[in-house]
Amino acid sequence: MPRLSIVVPIYNVSEYLSRCLESLLDQTNNDYELLLINDCSTDSSLDIAKKFAEDRPDKISLISNPNNKGLGYTRNLGLSISKCEFITFVDSDDYVARDYVQRYLEAADRHHVDVIIGGYTRDIDGKLRRHFASNSIWSLTTYTIACAKMYRTDFLRNNNVHFSNIRCGEDIYFSSVLFCSKPSFYVMRYAGYHYYFNRKSITGTLNFEKNHEVFVSNLFNEITDTCPLSTLTPDQKWVIQYSYLANMFNALLVHNRGCGKALMHKKYQFVFEDAKKKFPDFEQNPYISLIKPKGQTIKIRVSVWLLVKLRQIRMDHFIYEMAARS
Repeated sequence: MPRLSIVVPIYNVSEYLSRCLESLLDQTNNDYELLLINDCSTDSSLDIAKKFAEDRPDKISLISNPNNKGLGYTRNLGLSISKCEFITFVDSDDYVARDYVQRYLEAADRHHVDVIIGGYTRDIDGKLRRHFASNSIWSLTTYTIACAKMYRTDFLRNNNVHFSNIRCGEDIYFSSVLFCSKPSFYVMRYAGYHYYFNRKSITGTLNFEKNHEVFVSNLFNEITDTCPLSTLTPDQKWVIQYSYLANMFNALLVHNRGCGKALMHKKYQFVFEDAKKKFPDFEQNPYISLIKPKGQTIKIRVSVWLLVKLRQIRMDHFIYEMAARS
């Protein structure tokens, strides 16, 4: 039995799937299996996956969902059938470096933890830029990518850490539940996961018409249902609350750009009514600071601090109006 299961969900990625699978089969460490799960692709993705599975039956298992279930369900299926000590997830339009498996398993041998966290290399039309994770709790929360991390399979199962079936932001839910389960973790300075910005993916097509702020609200409803605030430590509550704010501000200023002043006003009202309902004391969050959230990215740290402080003096409207016009 190999030590690592690599779960690869597949849905309409015929343009990128071969690159992904070739990178996963060309590894310097062979102690892994590939669980390919087709989510009822309507292009030639299944044919491509079948060809790879036929060529490497020793390494690849191919499963097909009976109907289109979404990314969260598909990853959960992979987690349920894995028999390996460790598990990781690779999106089928991404690819990895040759030493990817080797680096993660070596880290697991040196550091007996529940989660190994790495960085990633962002690929936008062939332009590569490395991003490294910080050695902090924020690498479990606001660094929400579920890929580029390796998990001890039993830890996820024993703590019911799983993905949401909401078809947007599955990684936000997973990362929050993982954090609330108090895993031990190790962060390595490695960016062998290549995250390809696929403009046709759910993330690549998000805009103000998708109402991303509603997805975030629903995700945090589900998070607090799974991990009730009453069961968390005070610090865990602040961290979950901070993550909520970071994701909501991202929804307002990034995904709702160009929505127009009137619609932005409605979205703004929705967000802060939702925030007051979920987290009435959010303005007192001690992590809303330029200093305290150590390990947090500068972009998130400054954005959350500035937007909350401007709201307190009723001067934040001009920022949202700028985003609405851009």
